[in-house]
Amino acid sequence: MWSWLGHNIGWLLVLGALIAVVVALVVSLVRAHKSGKSSCGGCAGCAGCAYAKNCPSNKK
Repeated sequence: MWSWLGHNIGWLLVLGALIAVVVALVVSLVRAHKSGKSSCGGCAGCAGCAYAKNCPSNKK
C-alpha cells in the first residue's frame, strides 16, 4: 500500500487539485445562481445569451 502511494503521490496531488478547482467552480456557480446574478456575458446583454428567456434581468 505505501509503495503504491509513494509511486503515485504526484498524480494524486494533481487529481486533488483538479477536484478542488471543479468543486470551487460549481460552488461559485450555485451561489451566483441563488443570488440572481446573470451568467450572460454582459457585452451583448441577455439578447445574445442562449438562455435569454431565463435570464433574471429579463424578468422585470
